[in-house]
Formats: sequence, structure tokens, C-alpha cells
Amino acid sequence: MLALSNAMRMAPSDWKARWAAGELGSSLGSAYPAVPPLRWNEGLGLSSRSHSVDMGTNGCFQHASCNGTSWSARIEADYDLSSSIGENIAAGYSDPDSALFAWACDGSSGACAPDGNGDGHRANLMSAGWQALGVGYFALATSPYDWYWTQDFGAKADGPTPPLVDGSHDLVAGSTVRFFANYYDAAPPQSVDVNLDGTVLPLALALGAEGRGTYALEAASGTSCRSYFFVAVDAGGATWRYPASGTLHTYGEGGCTEDYSE
Repeated sequence: MLALSNAMRMAPSDWKARWAAGELGSSLGSAYPAVPPLRWNEGLGLSSRSHSVDMGTNGCFQHASCNGTSWSARIEADYDLSSSIGENIAAGYSDPDSALFAWACDGSSGACAPDGNGDGHRANLMSAGWQALGVGYFALATSPYDWYWTQDFGAKADGPTPPLVDGSHDLVAGSTVRFFANYYDAAPPQSVDVNLDGTVLPLALALGAEGRGTYALEAASGTSCRSYFFVAVDAGGATWRYPASGTLHTYGEGGCTEDYSE
């Protein structure tokens, strides 16, 4: 969800045209220019995760905790870098793309909300005032909505800000896996690659500009878990890895139930 949200933020018009599959109608137009990517914050991650678990386990769907604790108090218990915070919640969506489309659309009566009118979730996603994000996902088949999503936003990030911001994979078109990474720097990278089970494969610019865009590769789905990580070489020749340690796994591919290992 972090990687998908950043792909949208860094190149909204490209993301809408190429990856949103016509979901947004005339919304997400010129009122929403490209903005910098969000950086993961552990405190916001804890807050958002706990809220998704709370909603699914205790059967409420609201910004306040099910016990009545305000959403701001919940977030501030884990995040103290800034008092400027925001939140999106969604339920009933089994994958991150569907949840992101719902937030970006802010639909009512079968149509997406116009830009600037009833589009608070979209405004949160595209706000230049946010620098940090945490995401929480929880699934429980016996709950009212099965799947629960929370995004918690903060106006200040902490930690390093490497140009290779994040990366992930997405299952698209049934038998295709898209590996993608977000890159944000003053100059274009020399290369962005994915190391997939020990084989280095180059990614091509898919969304946005070379120095501030999303690089991707689409490949045929496998039949079991595959391991991968991303490597970028910046304009000055420095090498960056995502994740910095460990490996990602192709969760959802061929029955794979792993997403990361050290």
C-alpha cells in the first residue's frame, strides 16, 4: 500500500491512466499535481495496524477506536513527531489496489467525487503536507467486512531518505506479476533493477519522470514463493538497496503466504 500510494502521489495523471484502469472518471485532475513520496514511519505503522485489528476483531468501522478512544489520541500515543496527522480507513477490499481505488475515487451513487468536493480521502493521499505514512491491514472471515485497511499520515518523517524509496509486487491480469519501485532524487538513476531469485532484471520507467518516478517490470507468475529485492544506482554511482536488509517474497503468487524474511 505504501508503494502504490507513492506511485500515485509521484505521478497522479500517469497512475490514473495506466494503473487505475479507468476507475476514477474525471477526478484526480490538475487540482492534484505530483507531490513527493511518503516515508514509512514505525509509530504510524503501529497505530494503523492496531486500528485495523480493532475494527475487525471488535466489529466497528469508524475512525475512533471501538472503545471510544479518539482517532487522534490513538495515533499520538505512537507518533510524536508532529501534531498534524490524518487518517483514511476502508473495509471490504481484499487487496491494496481495490482499497486505494476506493479512497482515490471517494465515490457516491456510482460516481467518483469531483476534485475539491467530498474527496477527503483523495486529498489525504495527495497532500504535500504529509511526509510520513503507516499502513495497517487485517483480515478476519468472521468479521462484518472481512478485510480492514488503515492509513495514518504525519507531517514529519524520521530516519534516512534514500532515493530508492520503496518497492513491492502486484498481481495483475491474472497470470502477471508487476515488480515496481519508486525512485525520488534530483537526477535520474543510472539503473533500477530487481534481483529475482538471484537473477538481476532491469526495470523500466513506468510512471512519472526518470528522477522522480516509478520503475516496473511485468513478468509471468510463478507457481510458488519467489524472493526478491531492488537495487538502484544513482547518478553519482552510489548503490541503494530496498529493503536495506532481508528479502521480499511474492505473497499471493502460487499460494505463497510469505511477504518478507531476514
